[in-house]
Amino acid sequence: MRFNLKDILNTELYPLHEPEGPAYEELVKHSRNLFLAEGSVTLQDFLRPEAVTAAVANIDVNMTNAWNTDGEHNIFLDTGDPEYLENHIRNQRFHTKVSSLAYDMLDPEGPLSTLYRDDNFREFLRLVLGVDKLFRLEDPLGALSVNIFQPGDRHSWHFDQSSHSVTIMLQKPDAGGHFRKTGQIRRTRHDKSEELFSVLNEVIQNENEQDMEKNKEHEETNSKSVKTLKFDPGTLSIFSGSTSLHKVTCVHGTRSRQVAVLCYATRQGKKNSPEVQKLFWGRVK
Repeated sequence: MRFNLKDILNTELYPLHEPEGPAYEELVKHSRNLFLAEGSVTLQDFLRPEAVTAAVANIDVNMTNAWNTDGEHNIFLDTGDPEYLENHIRNQRFHTKVSSLAYDMLDPEGPLSTLYRDDNFREFLRLVLGVDKLFRLEDPLGALSVNIFQPGDRHSWHFDQSSHSVTIMLQKPDAGGHFRKTGQIRRTRHDKSEELFSVLNEVIQNENEQDMEKNKEHEETNSKSVKTLKFDPGTLSIFSGSTSLHKVTCVHGTRSRQVAVLCYATRQGKKNSPEVQKLFWGRVK
């Protein structure tokens, strides 16, 4: 089945097909203000249920082609800093296990690929992010991918290396898999200051204390510094992951958590390095 924008988006709520209309102008204004104030925008029911169903079906039949990453990383997703001790928050390592299905494994005529190629969608993102130009990645593996969290998987605390991320929730697990985030506690995506380290220590300590209390509901509640974003299937998220610390908690039950990741850049022609392709998709293309 071939999809067009109206098949994919809930255009009654999100009229991206009518960029000259007042409803579109109000949507952009509201979304831009949210992004500036909170570093994140979540638009519920962005995708139509039929589009979500088709996307999940495509992912399920290709599940064995997903590449599994199972290892440890620090909060900054880099090699660390020898100036600090191994257990310092700058170098402290956290466990992550998650799979990713690459762009070339998705149906090129399916709802996700069609939406990713749509210029109206890209222009909407550009306006919300407030950048002069926004380009699709020229990466055959990482331009569009799907993160798959099987039961027992999680993505521990980290900052994204890219300035922003665009994701769409496709399938929720039976339990767990909550997206936990701080506010914009990092001044810039290059900040690795002592002031930031102090804040990070406080966040990690508070979360660990909640874990020790064995309060099963804590993942769904908000604390002073961390809150859980509500993601139902079809929800679009535009998120400043380079300035807000975040994680996905452990998935429980029998159903996987599936989230599409749509990547854009402010410079044309950008693609991931062979090292990054190998790390996340197990091959170079």
